[in-house]
Amino acid sequence: MRLDWATLLGVLRDAQSFVLTSHVRPDCDALGSELGMLGILEAIGKDVRIVNAQATPANLKWIDPDRRLESLAEGVKKDDLVSRDVLIVLDTSAWAQLGAMGDVAKAMREKVLVIDHHVSEDDLSDRWFKDTSAEATARIVYEIGLRLKVPLSKRIATPLYAGLSTDTGGFRFPNVSGESFRVAARLVDAGADPTAIYRELFEQDSLARLHLVGRTLAGAQASHGGRVIVSTVRQSDIKEVQAQPADTEDLVNLTLAVKGTEVAVILIEQPDGRIKTSFRSRSQVDCNALAARFGGGGHKAAAGAILPGPFDVAHEQVLAAVDDACGGA
Repeated sequence: MRLDWATLLGVLRDAQSFVLTSHVRPDCDALGSELGMLGILEAIGKDVRIVNAQATPANLKWIDPDRRLESLAEGVKKDDLVSRDVLIVLDTSAWAQLGAMGDVAKAMREKVLVIDHHVSEDDLSDRWFKDTSAEATARIVYEIGLRLKVPLSKRIATPLYAGLSTDTGGFRFPNVSGESFRVAARLVDAGADPTAIYRELFEQDSLARLHLVGRTLAGAQASHGGRVIVSTVRQSDIKEVQAQPADTEDLVNLTLAVKGTEVAVILIEQPDGRIKTSFRSRSQVDCNALAARFGGGGHKAAAGAILPGPFDVAHEQVLAAVDDACGGA
């Protein structure tokens, strides 16, 4: 843990204008942490913008009813941001994860502050505020609000609950503690609606997404005596079922439901030919170490990386790395 609360809270109190950002292909923890931080900082009188490299995925727009999430992809200019006092990067510690917002971070090099719970990192900032034991970055943002004595409101609680619940797999991952549920209860008491949030997250699938799920699971391959399951998604799969890129999210977790599975891997071909690879583990296999072989990172139980392709080469490289991590058995 690297949380120097006095220093962090001092920066947040002293600066007047902030821009918040997170990783490309933002998930609920990224967006929820940004929106929760926005609400906390605005509650203490700060001028805040949230700007990501990419537009908010269509399936997550519900998390932002006030439409505060902006993006470089939708016309925000770098020059509009660099004069701000602080750039807070949430839920990532790596340049490669920022996409086009990396150029903004470079232009604001001495103003960058990182708040994250991932193990992996590079030289993104000299000011790290990390707790790798935290279930989610949303949990750290929640703690910031407590220390700044900002009352929880529905506007703050809803995105933080969404981030906390998704990064814990619905409060079922090993990173969950009794305090996770106590924090969740406080967020619910403040206005977060678990039923509505679950509906938005898990009951809005398109028929195309269901077809993609079926195709992906039908092609899954087991190895190492059933301990490892590898699945793939090619661009042709996405196009043939008329799915969207966001429909590939969380597919890797589905194969963990197979009895005996210890490691799940998925390779997803991107429109530009690169290969997004996700690793999941419920054994001693370290997903962060696996992803680091390909320039990625994350947690021991969940991590990812982007490989350059072509697909067959990436597939072979990933299988070899997984085989090595599993001891070749």
